[in-house]
Amino acid sequence: MTEIIEEQHLIEMEGGGRIALYRYEPQTKVGRPLLITHGTLSDMTAVRDLAKSLVKQGFDCWILEWGGHGKAIAASSKQTFEYPAMHDGPEAIAAVLEKTGHEKLYWVSHSGGGHLLLMHLGRHPEKQTQIAGAVLIGAQATDATLKPIEKWAVRLLWLVTMVMNQTPLFLVRSGTEAEPTRLLAQWAVWSMQEKWLGADGFDYLTALSAIKIPALIMAGGADRIAPASGCRKFFDQLGSADKSWVLCSAKQGFSKDFSHGQLIRGRAARQEVFPKVLDWLKQHNHVGVEGSGSI
Repeated sequence: MTEIIEEQHLIEMEGGGRIALYRYEPQTKVGRPLLITHGTLSDMTAVRDLAKSLVKQGFDCWILEWGGHGKAIAASSKQTFEYPAMHDGPEAIAAVLEKTGHEKLYWVSHSGGGHLLLMHLGRHPEKQTQIAGAVLIGAQATDATLKPIEKWAVRLLWLVTMVMNQTPLFLVRSGTEAEPTRLLAQWAVWSMQEKWLGADGFDYLTALSAIKIPALIMAGGADRIAPASGCRKFFDQLGSADKSWVLCSAKQGFSKDFSHGQLIRGRAARQEVFPKVLDWLKQHNHVGVEGSGSI
């Protein structure tokens, strides 16, 4: 097997901050490029196994680090989810399309990485022309605090994050690095209000009805960070006629009920979750070798 080489691109952004892109390029490329994105409290290593499994199948894979994660730099410590959604994500999409010569790409993401795309397209539905389809794994915005004790924990998270302009790692149950901005304070408000609203009141959940791109939505049966009920709201609200729902649970034939991290890490993810992603991409990514052909 040919060694997979990692190619790094650091891109300074006009409005401040920096994103990092990591390319895994196969010798013979099949279909459109994939932009693979991690969630909050993590960096590119969270989705590297997924990228490496897909590049082995011929997909041109690019991993995005955004908003101060890994080698990326946040524009401001006071920025919320809306800044990377309207700046980091679009900048990465433009860079990948320019460097590959394609007109569209596939967005593949875990957790908060999915919010970046949906929030961007929610406000700018005309940008759907750049996206051939999306795979969202463990992404939700409203259902993380359905129990009273969870609401109190999120209130504490909001307070500490607003005071420190970051969410220290000791406050959360999962993750590999602190969240370096006020991003999770906005997420805490969504959770407490059970509404996915922008700072100006824009209703992102309602806006999903204008998003028509093909989509695969995956949820974990034991995911407490992104409960299946919240992920299902994304699925139900999306306006696409071509959308698929996969619940990774024992009742659905999986080996277990998957937790948030287990959706992208470990042997079970490689053997059960990644093949679902691959199958969907093979069914939808019809562009020929080196980008010849069209869909």
